[in-house]
Amino acid sequence: MRRFVCLLVVFAAFAAVCAAAPVAAASVTLRPPVDAPVLDPFRLPYGPYGAGNRGIEYDTAPGALVSAAGPGVVVFAGAVAGDLHVTVDHGGGLRTTYSFVARLLVKRGDRVDTGGSMAVAGGPLHFSTRVDGRYVDPAALFGTRMINVALVPHDDVEIFRRFLDLAERSEQLHLFETWQGHEGGGFWSTVRRAIAIVSNVPFGPYGLLDPKARFAELVHLGEVLGTLASELDQKRLIADLVVGLSQALDPPPCTPSGAVVTPPPERRIAVVVDGLDSSSTEAGTMSRLDLGVQGYEPEDIVRFSYRGGIVPPLGAGWATSIPSSHYDSGDTRGDVEAVIPKLTTTLEAVAAANPGVTIDVFGHSLGGLLVRHSLTTVDLAAVPVAVAVTIAAPHQGTATAELIEVIELTAPGTIAADALAVGWPEHILVAPVGEDLSKSGCAGDTASLAFPEEVHAVTIGARADLVVPATDTRAPGAVHVVVGGSVPLGAHNDILGWVETAREVRLALAGLAPACEGAVDRVLDVVVPRSIEYAVHAVSGAIAAADLP
Repeated sequence: MRRFVCLLVVFAAFAAVCAAAPVAAASVTLRPPVDAPVLDPFRLPYGPYGAGNRGIEYDTAPGALVSAAGPGVVVFAGAVAGDLHVTVDHGGGLRTTYSFVARLLVKRGDRVDTGGSMAVAGGPLHFSTRVDGRYVDPAALFGTRMINVALVPHDDVEIFRRFLDLAERSEQLHLFETWQGHEGGGFWSTVRRAIAIVSNVPFGPYGLLDPKARFAELVHLGEVLGTLASELDQKRLIADLVVGLSQALDPPPCTPSGAVVTPPPERRIAVVVDGLDSSSTEAGTMSRLDLGVQGYEPEDIVRFSYRGGIVPPLGAGWATSIPSSHYDSGDTRGDVEAVIPKLTTTLEAVAAANPGVTIDVFGHSLGGLLVRHSLTTVDLAAVPVAVAVTIAAPHQGTATAELIEVIELTAPGTIAADALAVGWPEHILVAPVGEDLSKSGCAGDTASLAFPEEVHAVTIGARADLVVPATDTRAPGAVHVVVGGSVPLGAHNDILGWVETAREVRLALAGLAPACEGAVDRVLDVVVPRSIEYAVHAVSGAIAAADLP
């Protein structure tokens, strides 16, 4: 669903403008659109490629009338992917959609009342409900839940037309999502179906005897493929290119490469949080980032332990007075939310042992995600964190974690996951961290959580990182920087040893803007990471398609 976020934000903004106009308040009680048995209840899909049902499917007889579940305005009535759909906007962010009907009885812009006929069923009816763009179980809204809404203003013809135009475009994208879930679709599965049709597999020998039906199928698939390409991937990629070009032509403030930057003169403490699969018995990937040259004394650099406290220090000093523990790679694969309070407590202990001393926090990959969450919960008046730098951290969730989810949902993956859950529960295929780092897990759900304003936060991503694309390393409230070239091998870990990364850390500690880049590099900073993200989605789609019966 996150590929629709930009469009939905625009729609929400426009809807807010409309809602600001004087309108009549009303309350809506939904009712089932047909009187028929339920074939398939609501089952929210697990991840963007998982099996599920985003609504209720009714065993509706052909010719049965489909009625409005509540009063509202028709914002879409037409075909998507060769099937007919109707969507009604009830106001207040509530929409209902009636899919796979045989004939339409309403058109865009029509006002409907509860029980008013809108379509004729051709067979099973799919009915879905969304509140503020999120799919919810329609059964939870029937009869018992009253929703206070403000009806869409329609006395101003131009405003109403613009509202309908924008709503129609957003509905087309949502309906493609419904179609994909209903058909087991997606771009790659559609390609596979097209190849199968061309090779005559779905029809058998009799397909040759009905060229008209065969041609209709090919036209239908051509429409779907064309619309998927034009309405989804290409639009997003073009938008990114436009953003990249605009940044190249009008770059934000930056620090010239010849500027001399010295480490802060005062004593500071660095708390380091390593990433997934690190352990206290190894140096950790963060050791590649030389914090000594950034002005920190060796005894003032401490590592966070995933079991709580810090990794036991090697020598004497203040660090020996605070809690410490060893941890192994398995500790990094647990529930992400369970680790956050441990880091918060550790920061409080470090501050208590060093009254008045400034603390800086550094996190790599999973560690960076923990840093952001912890800083939103810690009392910054008592824990004086000045700078936070996260490197290759999946603040937006990562497509790679979703690829793991897709593998787990395939038939072989399910068998393997069941076996691993018993014999190797820490394996990435079944460990909680895999889901937590996906765009549909903890990381994706909390992507809007911002760094505190009191902290100078910088997020650094590797341009060609295959594990966490640089597009996913952004976070609200932080300055975002992309470093490195276009060679992907090892970029996720190697970024910690790059000269560019060390320079950005030094600039962050000095409170300066990121280093200046040329126009070409700024465009590549957008295009390369987005291309990687799309490639991972393509692989996920191919795996999901190959697993379809």
